[in-house]
Amino acid sequence: MKTILKVAIGVVIGIFALTLFLDDDIIEDSEDTELIDDGADYSGDSDEDDIADAGDVYGNAVDDDDKEAAVSNWGDGTCRAITTKEFYKLVASKSNNEVFIGEGPVVVDFWASWCGYCKQIDPYLKALAKKYKGKVQFYKVNADENGAITAAYGIESLPTLFFCSGDDITIEEGARSQSELDKLIQKMLR
Repeated sequence: MKTILKVAIGVVIGIFALTLFLDDDIIEDSEDTELIDDGADYSGDSDEDDIADAGDVYGNAVDDDDKEAAVSNWGDGTCRAITTKEFYKLVASKSNNEVFIGEGPVVVDFWASWCGYCKQIDPYLKALAKKYKGKVQFYKVNADENGAITAAYGIESLPTLFFCSGDDITIEEGARSQSELDKLIQKMLR
């Protein structure tokens, strides 16, 4: 009887631990997070194919007719999650990561799910993305899932924000109030 009880307790603990471990891999469908494990294969050469494979930011399939719209959906008023490959296409090139190559002003939020300050500024960034719709694009990069970028820029504290315009990338570390972030964006737009 004791052996069965020990096995049952072990199974319950194992399931609980597995649930905690897998929790980060589960697609969350809440207002607080827009990151989706899109399952796309980013090993190919075609960025348009990646967008079609990945689907939109909500996980919906993107067909051939929607590829062009997905590629040019700049300044849409959201904080869009991007991968390493997308970062190097939309923000900076691998060969010269100090020069901004995007099509317009961009704010990039490097964050992690365990970072309390990242969670604190998330609603501020979402509000500012709506405020600057059509003027500034907002991207989110999960630092834990995109270690190559964080290593390339020497990012050691989160949140870290990039304010990109012209060919300049300005890096700010740490949490800011919404009004401070707004001032940094206004400064970037000058």
